[in-house]
Order: sequence, then C-alpha cells, then structure tokens
Amino acid sequence: MKKYSIILVIAIVIFGNYSCTDLLDTDPYNALSSQSMWQSEESVDQGVRGIYSALYDWAPGAYDADYEKNYGSTFGFERWAVTGQLYGAESLTSGSINPSSAYFSKTWQKLYEGVHRSNDAITNIPAKSPASAEKNARLIAESKFLRAYFYFRLNELFGRDGLGVPIYTEPIAVADAIKGQSSEDEVWSLIISDLTDAINEPNLPNRETTGRVSKGAAYALRGKAYLYQGSKYAANGTVSKNDDLLNKAIADFNEVAKCGYGLFQGGYKELFTEANEHSQEMIFSIQHTADAGYGTISQKFVGSRFAYSGTANGWGNQTPAPGGLDFFENVNGTPFSWDDIIPGYSALEPADRAVYFMRDTLDASGAIIKQEGNGAPLDLTVRTKVRNIVNAASETKDKYLPYGNEARIRKVYTDRDPRLEANFITPYAGFIGGYSFAGDGNAMEVFSRWPLGSNSAAPAVSQRADIATDDGSNFTYFHRKFVYEGAGLARREDGPLDEPLIRYANVLLWQAEAYVELNQLDKAKANVKQVRDRVSMPTLDIYFADQASARNYVRDERRREFVNEGVNFFDEMRWRTWKEMKFEKGQGTKGVWGNFIRTYSWPSANDLYIWPVPLSEIQKNPNLTQTPGWQY
Repeated sequence: MKKYSIILVIAIVIFGNYSCTDLLDTDPYNALSSQSMWQSEESVDQGVRGIYSALYDWAPGAYDADYEKNYGSTFGFERWAVTGQLYGAESLTSGSINPSSAYFSKTWQKLYEGVHRSNDAITNIPAKSPASAEKNARLIAESKFLRAYFYFRLNELFGRDGLGVPIYTEPIAVADAIKGQSSEDEVWSLIISDLTDAINEPNLPNRETTGRVSKGAAYALRGKAYLYQGSKYAANGTVSKNDDLLNKAIADFNEVAKCGYGLFQGGYKELFTEANEHSQEMIFSIQHTADAGYGTISQKFVGSRFAYSGTANGWGNQTPAPGGLDFFENVNGTPFSWDDIIPGYSALEPADRAVYFMRDTLDASGAIIKQEGNGAPLDLTVRTKVRNIVNAASETKDKYLPYGNEARIRKVYTDRDPRLEANFITPYAGFIGGYSFAGDGNAMEVFSRWPLGSNSAAPAVSQRADIATDDGSNFTYFHRKFVYEGAGLARREDGPLDEPLIRYANVLLWQAEAYVELNQLDKAKANVKQVRDRVSMPTLDIYFADQASARNYVRDERRREFVNEGVNFFDEMRWRTWKEMKFEKGQGTKGVWGNFIRTYSWPSANDLYIWPVPLSEIQKNPNLTQTPGWQY
C-alpha cells in the first residue's frame, strides 16, 4: 500500500509504527467518548486526525438530492467552473435554488464540523494531553491552520461583502451554537491570527510530504487571505485595493519557496500521478488511498463509462465545458479562435458546426472503414447517423470529409497548449480504459468518436473501441486529469490520488495577481512565465502591456492551470465574473460544438455571489441574520 489516509496517517508518521490493519481498524473521531478524548496520547492523535478527516466530504456531491450519498471534496465545485459543467440538471444553475437547499445547509454544517473539531483540540490539548510539550505545540499549530482553512471557506462562500459568519473558538454543544454573524473583517482577523500562530510555532516543520500542515502551507494560506482582503472586485469591473495588504501577501508568498517548495520539474501531466503527489509542488493536499472508504470519488463523477474500476464504471456527471477549452492558446502563445480555424465558425448554427466533428466512414482507399474490435465494416447504424447529420447541415454539407475528417479536427487540439490534452479527452484522442463486462475490465485503448452506434452507455463488446457515454445523443468532452487509466482501480469511489488544495503554481499565480494590482507588471509576467515554461508555452509581452490586460491574462492562466481542481469557481466568485463567464458567455451545458444541452438561468431574486445562511440554521438560531439578496 503506497500510503495511508490522512485520517489515519499521522500516527504512523510521528507517533509510532502500526500495521496497515491496525490503522484501518482505528475507531473514528466521533467514537471517542468525552471522558476518553484527549486523556491519552493515542486519543490526542486520534482527535487531530479527526480534524483532517473533515476536509474530505464538505463539498457538493453529484446532484442536489444525493448530497449525503455522493459527497465529494473540492473537485466537486468544478461543475460550476467556467471550465466544467454538470451532465444533469441541478438547482444552482437552473435559477431555482433557495436558502433551503442542501448545497448550502450541508456545506455550512460540514465546514463548522471542522471548526468545532479544531476548537476541541486547541482548547483541550494544552490542558489534558500527556504528550510532550513539543508534540502538543505542533498539533495545536496544525489545528489552528485547519481552523483557519475552514473559516476561510465559510467566509468566501457565506461571508462576502462584510457579512461574515459566526465565530466560535471554544468547544460548545450543538445546542449552544447560537451566535450571530461576526463581520467579514473579524473572521479574516481570526484567520490571520491562527495562521500567524502556526507560522511562529518552532515545532511546525517548514515543509511536509505526508499531507500534514507545514509552515510553508501556513504562509501560503495567510498570503491568500491577505490577497483576498487586499484586492476586492465589483461586478462592474472596478477594483478596490489595499497596497499594504497586497505587499504582505507578496512577502508571505516569497516565504513559501524559502520553506522548500517549488514547481515540479517534470511534465504537467506527470505531476498528477501517485509517483509525484508528494513532490515539492504539493504544499497541502487531501491524502487518499485505494482502501475502501479512504479514496477520492473523482473516478465516479468525472470519468467516462470507460473509466474502469472493479465491476463499475465512471458516470461522467461532470464534464468539461467547451468554452473552457477555448482558453488554451495556440502553441505559439496567440489566442485560440475557432474562426481562425474554420472561417465564420462562430456565426454557424450548431447543425452546421457538427459536420466538422464527425468520424471518418471511409479509409484511404475509399472502402468502408473497418470497425475496431471485430474488424467488420463500420456499423450501418453509425454510417446512417453520420449521413443524417451531414444532410441536416445547410451551410457546410460539402465540408464533411469521409476520409480525413478525424485528422482535420484532431489537429485543432494538438497544436495547442499541452495542458489542453493533459486535462481533457478531446475528439479522436485515445484513452486507456475498460468496461465491466470486458474480461474483468481488461485495459484497452478507446477513442472519443462521434456518433456512436447506440445511445446506450454500454455499446456492444465488439464495438468497444469507442468511448461509451451516458448521453449518446450528445458529443461531449471528458476530463482526463484525476481520471484513472487502465483496469487496476478496485472501486470508483476510492481513487488513491491525492487532491491538491494548495500547490506552488497557486502561490505563483496568486502572487502574480498581487503584482498586477500593484501595477508591477514585469514581476507579474515573471511569475506567469515560470508556470508556462513548464509546458514550453511562450509568455508574450503584449499581455502585460497594461494593467487591465495583465489582470485578464493572469485570470486566464489560472483557468488553464487548475482545471478540475475545484479552484475556478471560487476565483470567478471572488472576481465577480461568474455571472458573465458562466451564465452569459457560457449560457448553459453544451456539447463539443456549442449545441445546447441545458440552459442556465441567473435568478432575478437571489444573489448567487453570496451563499445564503441556510434556512435550517436561521430556524435553529434566532441570532443569525438572513443574507441580503435572498428570499427566505
């Protein structure tokens, strides 16, 4: 076994050697009685592990109704990013969401669970723990970092525009959680104080490779907190900034490198593998293992039906948004535009665009192309679908190439920023997958082709060279990052790959943002260049010619770099660009060539830039104030 879940790992790393079975059999945090908690060194270890475990499942799951069953970690927010979308309908983008939604109540509840666990440790370790003073000090520092992390998430979701959230810093019973909101600034002050305490703790190491808190992580998160306060954005594009706070952010980000962190020196795609998940770039991550109950559920939500695991497959609930792929530039660093590739493309109706994405039906000799898997001629059903799609095109019917159509569109994706192909499965690209009926999931290469012979998610075994999908009536992209290839994953709910929460690329691009707001554009460019040099993409001077251009370019670079990491949604919310980029430009869930699958609706009565205090919390706690802009 390559590692143990962070819920269990701390004991083996610091406090002694235990077998894998011993660790997996350890009682969960909530199994400890109030009498035994913190009274022994083992219970202290277990209590702190329980705080880390609260990182695992606080983010939304697959759909509104499945929150408890299909929870996720931060990648679950990717469905709301401009680079992602959700296959099915859900309330947040349909305009029907209200303060009673489980999205709000469960997120609030789970984040505060992390806060209360942290408070328990911070209060009781000094008074009760029999461990050494050095060990206690380190664990308190870790607990304060984690409390700051949970409050950070609460503040950026529920506390924007000065509203804040309730502050609790001591253990309390659930029935006693009756405080009203403290201001947003007061919450930021607590976050800064906790992180400063962690930074100043000599027993906290500069760098960690086990998923535990380090001094470098505390500098990174404190710098992010200064950045969020130092530059605030309005929906009309105006910026209010505080130079002192921005300079503090820059100083903290500089300290991260001094703690031993830096960019991974291998390839971008290789960074997101088990072999490199503890590299110097990974500052703070949620640790996962393939053991049942201790892995990431990403394979289930973002994998296609050919993302094999055990006896079940991925669902493809979250797919890439076509507009998100357009951020990835041409290989020479110039902006990508479909109109440069296909003149007049933007003005074409979706039915006319579809012609360019059809599969080949003939080979080089003009004969019907052979079907992979059984070598028979391409299925008549598929050929008929191609003919019907081509005949439905009024402007581009003569543009279809029975031989060469695949190669033509393939080149559109390969002559781009290499991160495009590393992040996404694009048309006619291969993927090493399997299927549950295919000989115990024997690995095979399949390809993203269109159209399929069937709308079913389970095409015939003999036709398995095409990626299967839940939506056979639409051609969509699929995620590649955090999707496991081959046939070795035991359960789709338990992927072993860690989820990065802070990596050094974040730090460089956060710092670039601060430099932009201080109008130090050469320094901003230098930071962006470090990130782009890794993938051999040029960083052109023209994008840093003025502050507005540089601001937009740094944002676009973040959109490219952090696909499927649960980052972009929070960025767009912070920049107040989410409505424009997701609802007005994106307009809905789409297929590859921009055909609408499902439209989005920004509600007229509710302000989605601030999540409301959940109705259930308002009903339990009369001291809470309803969130302005929401109808309760």
